Amino acid sequence: MGTLLQQEQFSVAEAVGGPRGVIESVVPTLLFVVLYVATRSVMISAVAAVAVVVLALLARIVQRQSPATVLGGLLGVALGAVLAVRSGEGSDFYAPGIVINAVALGVLLISLLARRPLVGLFIGMLDPRVEDWAQDRDARRVYARATWLFAGLYAAKLAVQVPLLLTGQVAALGVAKLAMGLPAFAVIAYLVWLMHRSLLSRRAARHPEPAGAPAPPPPPARQ
Repeated sequence: MGTLLQQEQFSVAEAVGGPRGVIESVVPTLLFVVLYVATRSVMISAVAAVAVVVLALLARIVQRQSPATVLGGLLGVALGAVLAVRSGEGSDFYAPGIVINAVALGVLLISLLARRPLVGLFIGMLDPRVEDWAQDRDARRVYARATWLFAGLYAAKLAVQVPLLLTGQVAALGVAKLAMGLPAFAVIAYLVWLMHRSLLSRRAARHPEPAGAPAPPPPPARQ
């Protein structure tokens, strides 16, 4: 994300983690939904989803890449699988993700109430050009609006997915999670990128770079 913020052109691939990030994010949920619809077996669907994430984690380790993102996904998928198998309800597979959405929404709202919008804190650490954003009224407004965008996304996820969870709509939950996952995140990331680039342009206009040093005076004429 730090690289993306400093680019002149927005890259959807980088925003969603590239093809590999898409596969690691989408396949476990997609596999769970497809297998559940085909077999009506919570056990088969849950085990297959966990196995896919474990394979992705092992591939990262073998290739000596950071497993951090996959580890987070493994914890969520494994916990969802355990809940679903124990209850026998396929919809429980999605419960951890819904709880994470609720927590994320709460953190975003708290940061806004504290006048330290989370997106500003995040971008300030990634892009040194705006590390002083908290002292800039314009930057605070921009990153507050960006934080509201993400808060709106998580609120929308909860508004759609909680009723589906309560009514046990397994397939609909899977479709909602996929549709409101990476595609929705990419749209919000693009809007935030536009806002960030616009802020940088305004800051550059307010504080133009100083002109180069004056040319040295000509040598004195010979007598």
